[in-house]
Amino acid sequence: MGVSDRFIDNYLLFQLALASHTFSEEFYAQLRTAGVSPSKWRILLNLIDGPGMYLTSLAKYSLFEQSRVTKLVDQLVGEGLVEKRAGRQDRRRVSIHITNKGTALIAPLIEEAKVHEDSVLERLTPEDRKNLKSILLKLAHRHSGDVKFVI
Repeated sequence: MGVSDRFIDNYLLFQLALASHTFSEEFYAQLRTAGVSPSKWRILLNLIDGPGMYLTSLAKYSLFEQSRVTKLVDQLVGEGLVEKRAGRQDRRRVSIHITNKGTALIAPLIEEAKVHEDSVLERLTPEDRKNLKSILLKLAHRHSGDVKFVI
């Protein structure tokens, strides 16, 4: 692939969006085959390794507006994939937790995601992979504040 004089072809945000769109769509096809929407995936993926999350944090990390997360969580509660729990100190504050059923659904898909990621990054050396992830995290967290997890 040659170097282009077009601004868009060298614009970092476009390159990131293009890469994300291309590789996400490949994996989303696998999700759909398993009967999991990309939206469900993003919510459940955020919950699987942690002690639960408040809606605000879940919205931030799933990259959705909070109103959309509220609707998605209600759907997932209805499917038995997540549950809502009242806060220990403030009963008005609700935390979201993945259920065993949700974990059983998403755990095998995480393994598929790892295989997909390896195929995406196969042309990079292990050091390049590590550096790429490190740089992306630095950029992504440039303006982010602390996320409130449930403890």
